[in-house]
Amino acid sequence: MTDSVRRSLTGLWCAGALAVLLVGLGAGSATAKRGAPFDADHVRREIRRDLPKIHRCYESALRREPDLAGKVAVQFAVARQGDVRETEVVQNTTGSKEMGHCVARVVSKIRFQPRRSGKDLLRFTFPFVFALP
Repeated sequence: MTDSVRRSLTGLWCAGALAVLLVGLGAGSATAKRGAPFDADHVRREIRRDLPKIHRCYESALRREPDLAGKVAVQFAVARQGDVRETEVVQNTTGSKEMGHCVARVVSKIRFQPRRSGKDLLRFTFPFVFALP
């Protein structure tokens, strides 16, 4: 792992012999209804709650390809109402289209606290790095 990736590390979820690394890159900010800032950190916390579902994507893909590893970067927009729109896999180094689609599907189902200010759509890109320890 490079120093820049290590510095960007924002979360790691491990179970048994599997690891999913969540590295967050985002843009945009606004204020949620409860007054908390709606920024990349807020989005990262919400995604972290769904890491077990993303982990299941990896487990499923490993059954077909036992050496599968790589990065899936998902770009998406969060609407003011809190729903995710325009989900797209922008990078997939795993070689598994199914893996990319599964991760994007999980991200598309995340619901955020509605916002009271800011742009109608806030766009974010989050890379998920999958590796066997």
